[in-house]
Amino acid sequence: MSQRRERLADSVPDPVLDAVASWYHVPVLLLLVAFMLWIRVRNWRNFIVEGQVYFSGNDAWYHLRQVQYTVRNWPSTMPMDPWTGFPEGATVGQFGTLYDQLVATAALVIGGGSPSAQTTALTLLFAPAVLGTLVAIPAYFLGKRFGGRLGGLVGVAVLAFSPGSFLSRSIAGFSDHHAAEVFFQVLAVALLVVAIVVGEREKPIYEQFVERDVSNLRKPVGWAALAGLGFTLYVWSWPPGVLLVGVFGVFLLVALPLQFLRDESPEHLAIVGAVSLGVAGVLLLATFDTTEVSASSFSLLQPLLALVGAVGCVFLAWLARVVERSDYPSYAYPGTILGLFVAVVVVMAVALPDLLGFFVNQIVRTIGLGSNATALTVGEAQPPYSAGAPFGQAVSQAVGFLFNSYAFALVGGAVGAVLMLFALARGRLKHRTAAGFVLLWTGFMLAATLTQSRFDYYLVTPVAVLNAYLVGWVVDYFGETDARATLRSLRLRQVLTVVVVVLFITAPLAVGGSAGTVTTAGSYADQGSTPGSTVQGWDGALEWLNTSTPAEGTYGGADNEMGYYERYDRTDDFDYPDGSYGVMSWWDYGHWITVLGHRIPVANPFQQNAHEAANFLLAPNESRANQIATTPEGEGDRYVMIDWRMGDVAGGALYTVPYTWYNDGPISLADDVFVVANQTSGSQFVAYNQRHYETMRTRLYAFHGSAIEPEPVVIDYDTTQATSSGVQARVTSGNHPTVREFDTMSDARAYVRNDSTSQIGGVGKYSEEYVPALQHYRLVNATETSGLLSSQSFYQSLINQNQSTGLSPNELYATPQNWVKTFERVDGATVEGQGPPNSTVEASVELQMPPSPVLDDTFTYTQRANTSADGSFTMTLPYSTTGYDQWGPEQGATNVSIRATGPYTFETAGANDTGPSTTVDVPEGAVIGRTDGQVTVDLQQGSASGANASNATTNASATSNATANASATSKRAPVAEGAAVSVVR
Repeated sequence: MSQRRERLADSVPDPVLDAVASWYHVPVLLLLVAFMLWIRVRNWRNFIVEGQVYFSGNDAWYHLRQVQYTVRNWPSTMPMDPWTGFPEGATVGQFGTLYDQLVATAALVIGGGSPSAQTTALTLLFAPAVLGTLVAIPAYFLGKRFGGRLGGLVGVAVLAFSPGSFLSRSIAGFSDHHAAEVFFQVLAVALLVVAIVVGEREKPIYEQFVERDVSNLRKPVGWAALAGLGFTLYVWSWPPGVLLVGVFGVFLLVALPLQFLRDESPEHLAIVGAVSLGVAGVLLLATFDTTEVSASSFSLLQPLLALVGAVGCVFLAWLARVVERSDYPSYAYPGTILGLFVAVVVVMAVALPDLLGFFVNQIVRTIGLGSNATALTVGEAQPPYSAGAPFGQAVSQAVGFLFNSYAFALVGGAVGAVLMLFALARGRLKHRTAAGFVLLWTGFMLAATLTQSRFDYYLVTPVAVLNAYLVGWVVDYFGETDARATLRSLRLRQVLTVVVVVLFITAPLAVGGSAGTVTTAGSYADQGSTPGSTVQGWDGALEWLNTSTPAEGTYGGADNEMGYYERYDRTDDFDYPDGSYGVMSWWDYGHWITVLGHRIPVANPFQQNAHEAANFLLAPNESRANQIATTPEGEGDRYVMIDWRMGDVAGGALYTVPYTWYNDGPISLADDVFVVANQTSGSQFVAYNQRHYETMRTRLYAFHGSAIEPEPVVIDYDTTQATSSGVQARVTSGNHPTVREFDTMSDARAYVRNDSTSQIGGVGKYSEEYVPALQHYRLVNATETSGLLSSQSFYQSLINQNQSTGLSPNELYATPQNWVKTFERVDGATVEGQGPPNSTVEASVELQMPPSPVLDDTFTYTQRANTSADGSFTMTLPYSTTGYDQWGPEQGATNVSIRATGPYTFETAGANDTGPSTTVDVPEGAVIGRTDGQVTVDLQQGSASGANASNATTNASATSNATANASATSKRAPVAEGAAVSVVR
């Protein structure tokens, strides 16, 4: 020790120095914990919008439903939920777990036994931040176990400053179960490590149980039982947490033979395994919900795996004694274990192939670095590299992802792992068996992260523990004695070395890197502390859904209203009462429809009925869509909700992923979409094949069910090239316009006949061929919020399309791009008419929408029908023009907010688009099938009659409120002179 150091040490009284040496970690740990909590909650007010609590993502909303239910039925959780997954209902084991029970309990305490909805929501809002902060406690003790108190503090610092998935999923507002998963997994691992260490030290054996040596068994058995409780709490909070049981099982299969080969008794570790897994198995057996084999719900899988593991530990301990007493060589023990394992796999492959396939599938999708196409459409299930990328590129992307989360702590963790593995191989680790488990746990969590990037929230703790070990190793290496014991044993070079190592690990995380290479935890938390614009864009539509549609069980006038918080017995196929109905939308929005709209979605974020949703949205015709939307009994799906992200290619993934889930025939994105690129200007735009205009989502969102008439617009290109995405690129290299407009369709068709690299339509609202109107779907609500003006990406897409095509917004979009449009499936009003033989009759009506800042706030629904040889025709019209106030939710009907500005206009269209015309009103009751009135039209006589035609007039004498908008339909001819209207009932 230097003279300066000696003088410094002598100047500090021993009691003071000893107190600092003994307690310095406490204030530092408290500061780190306080920082973790502060950084997670400081932006919580961002989630309060006009007094309402919002959440980030989708699943948090369903946790709110579960918590609200448990608050009302404490401590019970929801056994099944018919308010999602129509028409089967849902039983979802990852919700209604210990996490929801803890949040509900906290809400009850805070609310004095009767918390308000606001109190419950706020409790859930803060829950992930609290649980994420609490991870620091078991993480510290894990780090301390392998790196001393200083190492433990460095590990917590890594935890506190890492800007990765763990932080983003544990901030206030991201109220999914991920923070609870991490806390209970780390707690279970910490308890298991202690149990392993105590088992190594106390060395329990079978004879002690026979002799009831309670005093010597108390510690090893007690800690093992606590480890079993840790397993149980983890699985109770997240049923797929049975993965940790599997990790421990693999560890035992490796560690027990290795101990035997080192002439150490594997019995001590086997007893720890048997007790911990046995306790977990018994506790889990008492709470399972289903006898099905499922990793995602509370099934028999979890307790049986734990009990099989416990029995296996007893068998392996017995086998070790048998081999040891015999003259067999030492490798007979691991050889027997390997042989038995192979035999079990072979037997399962022959006798239980489905069960074996289940386990293989679970391994592959969790840690097997593999995923199927549909799983890749789920954001959190994607790997941290591009699927299908070359190996070198994938490695680079994965390393970049991990470095963004941990900076140089990633290097510290890797170095710590190598040092620990080296020390483990040389037998120089104090807690060798426990260290082996930590290394294996780290390997599994790394594999899980590389399979699904979201599991990075698990990896952060192993990385922290390995950095803790590195710090402890550095202190030990440069110290004369155990440098973790006292501050007096630290020399100056030790202090400097440790400081350098600690700064290397933590400084880049704490202060960030240059050029944005490392984001600080504060900046990262700020970026994620928002509910996002999407749920707020949906808010108006969901409020309308809740107040302007019939309560579930009352559609069509039924009197079977379903209780939102009612308890429903578990079943695989719920028997919905008459008057119940589903709401069709993409699965991302299912929980919002349940919780904010109080209606039953068909598809939900459990990916339940995702295929049905995709099949409906991409259905090539109305008949197929109706088959999907109807059920053998009941109302079927009555409403369809489509937002701009689903309805326009600017929506990105929400527009493209239905193609992956579609299983109603061969189809891909390339069948509907292609890119037109101008090599000279460098501009490009998205164009469409005819099938795009025939899909239900386009016919609904873009055209509101109206017929689509081709126009003399042509896309002109030079060559076709393939792209890596499979979507064709049609390239033009000249200076000619890419989009040409002609005076007539004849001119456009003539041009296309002479130019094989051109097509009619396919850009904006212009289709290549005529698309008939929908007869059973009508727009009933549209949000005032514009997707076009509220989304920068959507608005930029409009600008790009305008600049690349030269088309105006009115040419690119047939109707306003409201954030959400809601449609109703109706019976439709039947119109029977008489017109000129072998001609075409067209019905049109103008309807009013919310004000649009870009496009007209009215649209015209048009439908055509051909007359027979005797002049008769039939139409089914989905839009009404009168009787809105007579029907609403109280009558089991819809309070329609998209209403006609006047009656329908019926006219014949000849070669010059001229012919007789008349108008007629269509009552709401006829459209929804609640009245028996018949609507008839006779264009030959210039008359119309209907169930409610008191306002019907000819165009010659109509008032401004009862005539079709001439500007909304091109080239409308005046009504034939003398035309008249009559009404019959």
